[in-house]
This record gives sequence, structure tokens and C-alpha cells, in this order.
Amino acid sequence: MNLIEQFGNSLWNFRSYHSLSRTKGGRSFLYIFLLFLLVYLIGSIYIGAQLSSAIDFLQTEIVDHVPDFSLSNGKFSFAGKMPFRIEDEGFQMVIDTTGQTTMDDFSGVINGMLITEDKLVIVQMGKTEITDLSVLAPLQISKSQIVRFLPALKLLIVIGSAVWFLFAFAGKLFGILMLSLTAMIAASIFRQRLTFLNQWNVAIYASTLPMLIKLANSLLGGPLRGFMFIIYWGAAITYVFLGIYHMPHAERIEPFPAMEQTESGSKLE
Repeated sequence: MNLIEQFGNSLWNFRSYHSLSRTKGGRSFLYIFLLFLLVYLIGSIYIGAQLSSAIDFLQTEIVDHVPDFSLSNGKFSFAGKMPFRIEDEGFQMVIDTTGQTTMDDFSGVINGMLITEDKLVIVQMGKTEITDLSVLAPLQISKSQIVRFLPALKLLIVIGSAVWFLFAFAGKLFGILMLSLTAMIAASIFRQRLTFLNQWNVAIYASTLPMLIKLANSLLGGPLRGFMFIIYWGAAITYVFLGIYHMPHAERIEPFPAMEQTESGSKLE
């Protein structure tokens, strides 16, 4: 069974989990590695393109429309009228050291940035990260320095994504290990003779649909953000149980020796 057949069968052919569970360890590892790499690349390219566009837009806006500013001793100063706003196609940047602007003004914003006198708030794909500017106290930053730095930020994003792939894939393998424990429970319930490698393989192929759902959620802007954990693991566990349930009955362990009836009663075969 080639990789494409493995992919298709893992999605809609539960009876194939019998043969998928017996895939050699190297082939199943290659499958999950390539699938995860493909999903990660698609997601990274999509997010990277958005970030690159945002960086280009930000650089142009800073050069053309942003007054001089500086960061010194952990405090941000701005020479223009505040609150200073830049908005474009879902991206919103606000500079306000007066305290008039709050995160309520970013309700519904997918990508944006808020700079106050002592905080930097970044909204990316609906997620908010807050950085206290006091951690940057040793730095001296000005408008001209930012403009020169922004193009280099794209390269840093690419490098960061490449490094993060290793940690993300390690996390994926750990998740498959946890799902293998679910396969062990399912094998016990349905009385299947499965080795740990068989259970590991079932967990790998049962992860196909959840990974695709997670990717689709990211590409659509995260509409299932609050429910993604439940949907991901719910789908994975369901596929594990259905895959093992549909394995041939011949693989099942008889709980007791078969009985044969005789005229005098019953006896063990």
C-alpha cells in the first residue's frame, strides 16, 4: 500500500485499519512525517504570507505616515497626535500613550498591534500577546532603526518556523503516543490481538483527519478556535475505536474456551 493509498484509506475505509496497523514501523513513520511536514508547510506559508504582507504594509505606513518615535528606558514616546491609527484590510495598528485605547477597541480584529507607553500588544490570528516594554529597557529604538529592521524580520520568521518544526513534530509524536494508549483500551474492549506497534500505527492513521481539520481551521482564520481541542481529540479517538472495531473477528481474543454441547451437558473443547 503506497502513501496515497494509506492517506485515502485512513480517512474513509475503517476496514483497512487491519492492514494499516500491520504497516512496517519505518513506513508508518515516513507517512506521519510527510503528512505533518505538508500540513506544517501549508500552514506556515499561509501565515508567513500574511505576516510578510503585514510587514510590507507596516514599513510603508511607518515611512510615509508615522511621526518620529523612540523607545528609551522601557518607555515609549511618540511625537504625533494620539491615538494614532493605521487600518487596512483587517490589520489595525494603534499608538496611544495616553491610555484612551484599550483592547476593547480590537474586538473582532484578526491581526493588529497596540503600542502604549509601557506595553506592546500584538494580535495574530485572533490570539493576543502582551509584552511589557520594561523588558526592553536596555534597548534604544527609533523610527529609522525600525524601518531598516523590518525587511530582516521576514528572514527571522522563516528561520523561526524551520526551528519550530522540530518542536512541533516532537509534540505530534507525543500526541500519537497518548493516542496509542487509547488504541490499547479499544483493543482490550473489542478483544483484538494488537502489539504496541499495531496500536502505534492505528494512532498514526487515526490522526490524519484531525490534522486536516486543524489545518482547515487555521486557513479559515480559526472559526473553531474555542472548540479545536475537543474536535481534534474527539475525531482522533473516534477513528481509533472505529478502526479497531472493524478489524476481522478472527483477530479477536476469545474470553473463554469454546464450549461444545453434549448429551450430558457441556464440556471444554
